[in-house]
Amino acid sequence: MGEVTGPPGATAAAPQKRSAGEVTAATAASPQKRSAGSAIANGLAAAAGGLIRITSRIFGSVASRGGTAWADFRARPEHSRWRAYALGSYGLIVAATLAGQLYTDNVLSAYVRVQRVDLPAMTQIFVRNDSGKPWRSVRLTLNGIYEYRTEEVGPGGHVMLTVNKFAIRDQIGKPTYAPRNLEPKTLLVDTLAGRYEAEFHE
Repeated sequence: MGEVTGPPGATAAAPQKRSAGEVTAATAASPQKRSAGSAIANGLAAAAGGLIRITSRIFGSVASRGGTAWADFRARPEHSRWRAYALGSYGLIVAATLAGQLYTDNVLSAYVRVQRVDLPAMTQIFVRNDSGKPWRSVRLTLNGIYEYRTEEVGPGGHVMLTVNKFAIRDQIGKPTYAPRNLEPKTLLVDTLAGRYEAEFHE
């Protein structure tokens, strides 16, 4: 058999060779990049793991203490548990009673009362400002209908009116006064600082 030869003048391509320095640089660059990325990933993983361990330890301790306290309570004798229930209920009743006593809807600290006079026969409405601030633009409404207005009632000041001083006014301001024998049922004290309604009981 004869040799297979290429076309005249053609020569076989010689394989390219790299120098020793190029080979060393190429092989060293890749591990360096991989080692830097691995170090960062390992650091983040370690930090996350540490945070998880710390939070687990804290919440685990709280849960463990709560469970231990509940187990200890259930392990007590029955009469001891009932005593704890009774004391807790008594504490709730006392707290609710105090809250009810301290609560008031009288934000104006208004003192209101009805004064009846026999001679001459008349009924008076007494309103006093027991707060430390003046009332301004004061409107007193008797039985939800009749009104009396005054500009200001200072701290400690008062207003005393017979019932026939309260009036209903029409569109032009003409008053229609309450009868002298009107029986007071309610009085609304309305000011810029707030309002308070008093109910009168016979």
